[in-house]
Amino acid sequence: MNARFLIALPLLLAACVEGFPIDPSAPRMDQAGTCFATVSAEKDGTFTMLTGIGDGTPTPMAVKKAGLSAEAVDAAFAHEVQIMQINPECLAIYTKGRDKTLPPKPADAPKP
Repeated sequence: MNARFLIALPLLLAACVEGFPIDPSAPRMDQAGTCFATVSAEKDGTFTMLTGIGDGTPTPMAVKKAGLSAEAVDAAFAHEVQIMQINPECLAIYTKGRDKTLPPKPADAPKP
């Protein structure tokens, strides 16, 4: 068998599943009725939280709260999760808190 084929095969297989969730039955933001709250880190050390309810589109509308400190985003996130657990509109819940947030990539330094 051709050695190039053996090298390319894992790459081709990985490309087939890229973007798919590990658990296909897990809630996703693009599913109608999925309540979501996600936290992302900003380059200035603050955090941004997006909350909303999925409407079946790839990018559902969300409420954005930006410029939050770590304590403020943790409190707001915990409050949103409590609301989601009793909200009858939430058919599923998708959350990604500060503990699962990756630090932002450093800005590219200008090249001399």
